[in-house]
Amino acid sequence: MRHFLVVFVATLGLTGCATEIMSEKECLAGNWSAAGFEDGSKGLLARTFDERAARCSEFGAPADRGTYMEARESALYQLCTDEGGYRFGRAGSSYLGVCRPSREADFLNGYISGRRIYTYERSRDAAQRDYDEAVNTLERHRDEVRRWRAALRDDDLSPEERKKARKNLDYHREQIPYAERRADNTLYELGRADEALSTALRGSDAWERRNEFLEARDRLMEVHDFARAEPSIDHCTDQLPYYQPMCYLSFGTRLTDSRTGAMCAQGPGEARSGRRSIERDAKDGEVTGFTQFFDFYSVDERGRASRQPVGAFQVFFDERGAYEGVACSFLR
Repeated sequence: MRHFLVVFVATLGLTGCATEIMSEKECLAGNWSAAGFEDGSKGLLARTFDERAARCSEFGAPADRGTYMEARESALYQLCTDEGGYRFGRAGSSYLGVCRPSREADFLNGYISGRRIYTYERSRDAAQRDYDEAVNTLERHRDEVRRWRAALRDDDLSPEERKKARKNLDYHREQIPYAERRADNTLYELGRADEALSTALRGSDAWERRNEFLEARDRLMEVHDFARAEPSIDHCTDQLPYYQPMCYLSFGTRLTDSRTGAMCAQGPGEARSGRRSIERDAKDGEVTGFTQFFDFYSVDERGRASRQPVGAFQVFFDERGAYEGVACSFLR
């Protein structure tokens, strides 16, 4: 069990769902209602209670599961709405499938839109940093030119010092045109990022009616239904910026083929979705179901995923997106 905790906590660190360990003061205070509400508001998994309880047991402080879970559920009721999902996504948080199925679609409607804006904001911030760095570099070269020009006016310089000053002056003077071009280029990219963010903000309502949005939402709902139905799947989440699901297998668990019983993957590991296909009736073209294709990567004792997949499987859903089963498949 200790091996499982080490491996899986490392994996959780990659998904952003770990929580701070409770302090002795917090454990002794025993405010499990506040702890539950905090974890629910953050969209953390229910097992976060076990992590808190284990920590508090070190200080001889009892844990109150009932109070914690009641408060967590209250927080999730507020979170699992269109507005709550938008705030959650806009903050860059990752959804781990904690909403009830009946409320998940509303949450994801807001969450996907919020994450989209967050992605544009992050790109804009990166462009701003690049521009600031380019301007600072340009100003540094200009300052150095002024500095070495001033140094050369000193009549007391030795021949060696004068040679060094001229070399430094020439170097920084030669760098200025390159720095100016980089500043111009990064300013252009910053303008593009600004415009992209503004366009995304203005066009959110229209984007939510596009197939891209609907497919992302349905794809995430499917994998969370898969995670709820399959005991081997600890939880699923998505990866920025394309909403590609990733599901985590717990230590020692086995994901088996629904028809043959063959083992498709064994935890701990990460199952990464690469493609989703729509199945249609050959006669009338009606949608009969959906298939998501996963590659499986094993995770070592330090929480590091293998560089290459070690297995693959398909997950099947009916025309409503309800989970139907798994089939092992060959690596793509």
